[in-house]
Amino acid sequence: MSAPDPYAEQRSNPRAPIGVIVHVKTNEAGRHFYSKNISAGGVFLLADSPLPVETQVTMEIFLPLVNTPIKVTGEVVWIQKNPASGFAVRFLDVSPAGQNLIRWVVDRYLSRTPDR
Repeated sequence: MSAPDPYAEQRSNPRAPIGVIVHVKTNEAGRHFYSKNISAGGVFLLADSPLPVETQVTMEIFLPLVNTPIKVTGEVVWIQKNPASGFAVRFLDVSPAGQNLIRWVVDRYLSRTPDR
């Protein structure tokens, strides 16, 4: 039996490369970011100056085909400086309806890709 690959995919939710607007609020201020990808468990946001790891945030995610933003609380779990600078947010609290809408959009996107 071989050793586990430390770089193997650790996510339990499929992610899709969907660019959406996300309004992020911290204790200090609120800003809009653009997502690189999203899953039912989190989102990666593009940013020249990423928020620090462990920053607690509240977000409104503006999904395609959904009329109202999904409200989520989360925590910054890692940052990336280059080539696509940004930060990943793990969802901590999202309503079941909101999580189902995110799954629906991700599944709809992934079922349209040519390799599926």
